[in-house]
Amino acid sequence: MMTKKKIAFLTLSIALLTTLLAGAVFGQATQKDDVYRYLSIFSEVFELVRSNYVDEVQSDKLMDGAFSGVTDAVDEFSYYVPPAQMAAHGNFADVDDNGLGLVVTKRFGYAYVIATVAGSPADKAGVKKGDFIEQIDGKSTPKMAVWQIRSALNQKKPVTMRVLRGGETKRETVSVTPAEFHPVALESDTISGIPYVKVPYFEKGTAEQFRAALDEARKKGSRKLIVDLRGNAGGDVEEAIAAADALLTSGMITSVSGRKAEAKKWQADRETSFDGDVQVLTDLSTAGGAEVFAAAVRDNKRGKLVGITTYGKAIVQKFVKLPSGGGVQMTIGHYTTPEQKVIGDAGVKPDVVVDLSSQFLDEGDEDADVEEKPEEDLILQKALELYGVSAEALEEKKAA
Repeated sequence: MMTKKKIAFLTLSIALLTTLLAGAVFGQATQKDDVYRYLSIFSEVFELVRSNYVDEVQSDKLMDGAFSGVTDAVDEFSYYVPPAQMAAHGNFADVDDNGLGLVVTKRFGYAYVIATVAGSPADKAGVKKGDFIEQIDGKSTPKMAVWQIRSALNQKKPVTMRVLRGGETKRETVSVTPAEFHPVALESDTISGIPYVKVPYFEKGTAEQFRAALDEARKKGSRKLIVDLRGNAGGDVEEAIAAADALLTSGMITSVSGRKAEAKKWQADRETSFDGDVQVLTDLSTAGGAEVFAAAVRDNKRGKLVGITTYGKAIVQKFVKLPSGGGVQMTIGHYTTPEQKVIGDAGVKPDVVVDLSSQFLDEGDEDADVEEKPEEDLILQKALELYGVSAEALEEKKAA
């Protein structure tokens, strides 16, 4: 049985292989000679590790580790499934909704919560955006591939998670029972006469709901609007595009860019449901279709983005079965801004950046004697301020 030190050494060896493979397979090498050179180096290192490592290592384990490293090297949303695990993978739908309302990825080796869908079982159980999940039903997430994490969450029975909050060291055990929570309804409100619409998730019917909310705002004679996309990290990109179109009368909404992706472009039509001023609220839990929506508003000069930079997950993926019996889920395309710039890892940057560092510092304070205070919504406060509304109005809303 391998010790942790041996495993660490082997992991470093595999890391070298993955670096070489990443350069050969996913890099920009265009000459066949370059590919052959990388594969030759890979063969040499592979044989060196297989023949000289302190313990005998099976070749298929080395290859599985190397291939997994290749997908890990390109982005956090791509993964490799070894032939032996294809049965477990099955027809697993790699979707954002897993029955619990968690949009997850893998960061720093652990399962990471990009967002929790409002009103979902996970939301009601207290799981928050930015949480790290150390264990799922007793299984350690660092030992799981991202698809295994999502599959483990996609159960018909209660799921127990050990969660670590960002900035804290105390673990919390949370049990979440899956339940149907769709359709996810939009939240409409009015703050000091300004219509506020929160879009928690894009799914079939969301764009229609959004247009109805815009029609209502127009009927009230309002010339100002706040659209909240914080926590919106998944769902149907087509619905996000249709919702953005409800605010636009011209210009490109988005396009798909990628060597192997089908080229597509979406243009706004002439009709609009609301022609007043618009502010869109974003943060690190804004991802996917919500990023497409935000970029369309910003780059078409239709409104301002207020908050912090989005996550960076506006991608097109495809699962490819391999002759070996395994498979690869890979990113084949990116959605772009109206200026046809890729919405990549950098995400979508707001026009008005709100500094939340003071709140992050407060989250790290675990002094039990300190009375917990309600967290101020600094991003919403900034949007109100830009519309000439004082922060007191938000406090009045909370008290109501």
